[in-house]
Amino acid sequence: MFRIRRATKHMLLAGLAGVIVTGLLFTGFMTMQTGKMREDREQMQVRLESEIRSLKESAVHNKVQGWTPVRELAAGHVITMEDLISVELPEESVPADWVKSREQITGKIVKLTLRPNTLLTDTLIYDEEPTPADLRFREVGFIQLPAALNEQDVVDVRIQFPTGQDYILLAKKKVRSLASGTVTMTLNEAEILSLSSAIVDAYLNKASIYALLYVEPSLQTKAIPTYPANKAVLQLIKQDPNIVGRAEHALNSSARNALETDLNGITDQSAAEFAGRQASQISSPSVPSSVSHKDSQEQFVMDSPE
Repeated sequence: MFRIRRATKHMLLAGLAGVIVTGLLFTGFMTMQTGKMREDREQMQVRLESEIRSLKESAVHNKVQGWTPVRELAAGHVITMEDLISVELPEESVPADWVKSREQITGKIVKLTLRPNTLLTDTLIYDEEPTPADLRFREVGFIQLPAALNEQDVVDVRIQFPTGQDYILLAKKKVRSLASGTVTMTLNEAEILSLSSAIVDAYLNKASIYALLYVEPSLQTKAIPTYPANKAVLQLIKQDPNIVGRAEHALNSSARNALETDLNGITDQSAAEFAGRQASQISSPSVPSSVSHKDSQEQFVMDSPE
């Protein structure tokens, strides 16, 4: 029994020693692994920080300067330096046709309405045609105008004869100013002569001269004038230069008579309703006016000379 107990004791001691040794070995192994993991983690953190720093430096070096409007710019607006503000953008995010210099933008014309923070590119602006030496301002009050016409709008001026023949007289003309049915536009010498012929033609042949608005003038191409100047009329103008003035006066009178006829047809009730709508529009500018207009295609007929 004594021998068995001694052997058991030795076995227990040996087992305990084995457990202790195994525990020490495992602890040492885990300590080494933990140290290695900590070292790997620190190395990874250093590497990530280096990569982030490199990316930041690369982003700074790859930024480019562009230009955007400081406020909304309407189509047809001539851009000035005060309209622009510089922005920095990543090089890879800008289109190929972005405009690099403010000097390349100022003086050009907006194609479409531009909102603030819109990066300006060559496709959004265009150059105004050079001013020819024979360009002159011309005020006309005999043209049948669209009801929705405003200053800076672009129109074609056409002439229609009682036979139904309809010709383009002036193509893509900008309304420089508009007051009491009189519009001011710029014409060159050829257009002035063509207009003079058309005035006399309308006077002699009871034709009507009217304007049509462009929908998107910056995108739509210029129409080609089709009105053939009447040689007989041009000869008549040479023989009697005053006939143009008389014809224009007659057309102005006809246009005024048509306007007065329309004004006389307004009742007190409709005038009061119009005044109420105007007052409502002033107090609430965001509410669109409901004032009705006549069809812009409605023609007026000029009186022929007696």
